[in-house]
Amino acid sequence: MSCLTGNQSLEGFYNLKTDDKPNFSTKNNNRGMTMRFNLQLSIPLLFFIFLVGCGGGSGDSSDGYATPSEVKSEDVETTPVEGASDAEGTLEDDNSPAFVLTSDSFTDGNAIPLLNACTALGGTNTSPQFSWANPPAETAGYALIMDDETSTCEAAPLSCVHWALFNIPASTTSLNSDLDISTIDGAVEGYSYIPTIDYEGPCPPSVHSYKTTIYALDSSMAEVPANPTFTRSMFTSEFSNNILGQAEIVGTFTPDSSPSQETFSVTVADNNNGPGRVYVINGQQKSSLTLNAGTKYIFTHPAGHPLRFSTTADGTNSNGSEYTLGVDRSTSGTTEIEVTSSTPATLYYYCSLHAGMGGTATISGAGSSGTRY
Repeated sequence: MSCLTGNQSLEGFYNLKTDDKPNFSTKNNNRGMTMRFNLQLSIPLLFFIFLVGCGGGSGDSSDGYATPSEVKSEDVETTPVEGASDAEGTLEDDNSPAFVLTSDSFTDGNAIPLLNACTALGGTNTSPQFSWANPPAETAGYALIMDDETSTCEAAPLSCVHWALFNIPASTTSLNSDLDISTIDGAVEGYSYIPTIDYEGPCPPSVHSYKTTIYALDSSMAEVPANPTFTRSMFTSEFSNNILGQAEIVGTFTPDSSPSQETFSVTVADNNNGPGRVYVINGQQKSSLTLNAGTKYIFTHPAGHPLRFSTTADGTNSNGSEYTLGVDRSTSGTTEIEVTSSTPATLYYYCSLHAGMGGTATISGAGSSGTRY
C-alpha cells in the first residue's frame, strides 16, 4: 500500500459523487444524511492518521524512517551496566607487572649452589644474591625471610629459619651475595633456627626446599627491633595489616651422599718452644686445625707416634678419654675421622704414647644442639 502525496485530491480519495453528498434541506433524509455525514467526517481523520504514519509525505526519508546518519548521539540514551569498570583502567590493572623476587645465585625451583650451603656439607655459608622489582605503590620498606618448612622443620619452633632481614629501606632493591648487613642503613637480622644472628646455609640430611619471601610494607609498619625471632608464617600473621604485597623464590638443596675428603701429612719434630717432640702439620708445630662437618680427614703419621682424638686436651695423657665416634685407626700410621654435625665443637689431637705433642681441632658446622637443616 502506498502513501498519498499532498497533490492527491481528497475527492479522489473519497471516491464520492456530488449527489452522494448530504442534503441538509431534506427533512425526510435525516437518517441517511446522518450516516453520510459521519462517514464524511471519518474519512479525513483516517487520511490524517495514514499521512502521519507514512511520514507526512514530506521529509528527506522516502520511507518515513530516520536513517542511522540522522540519529544524533544526544538523542540516544545509554544505561550503564552495574559493576562494569572503565576499560582502560581494567587493562592497566591486568597488565601491570607483578612484584617479583629473583636471584643471580639460583633460579626459582632449582638447586641452591654448594657455595651457599653450610660448611658441614662442603659449602662456605655464603648468603645468596637477591633482587626484587615492581613493588606495590606506597611501599615504604621491606623484610626478607628465608626458611625451610620441609618435614620435620615445619613443626619446629623456628621452622628452620635460615635468614631473616628487617627494616630494609624502600630504596634498596637488591642484596649482594655474602651480604654485610652493616652496609644497609637501619637493617637488622633476626635469629636463625640454630640460633645465630646471621645467614645459615642449607644443611639438610636429605633433599630440602627453601622458600625466601620479600615483603613490601606500608609506612605505618613499626621498626623491628634488633635480634627478633620470626618465621615467615609468624611475620605474616603479626604484620598482615602492614603487608602490601609479597614475592617468593624457592630453591632446593641435596647433600652429597659421600663426604668430601682431605689428607694431612703429619710429621714429628723437636719442640721449638719447650722440651720434647711435637706434631708438625702444614709446616706448623702443634698446629690449630679447623675441620668441617661433612668431610672425612685422613691423618698420616709416624707409626711410633699414633695420633688420636679426645674431648680433653692431651687426651689420655691428661686422664681424658679417647674420642672414637667416626674414627678409623685400623691401619698403622693412619688415623681417619669423619666429621659430622654431631661431632663436638672442639676436639684435641694427641699422641697416645707421648704427652704434649698435639693441638686443637675446631669443628666448623658441628656441635650445635639438634640436627642441621
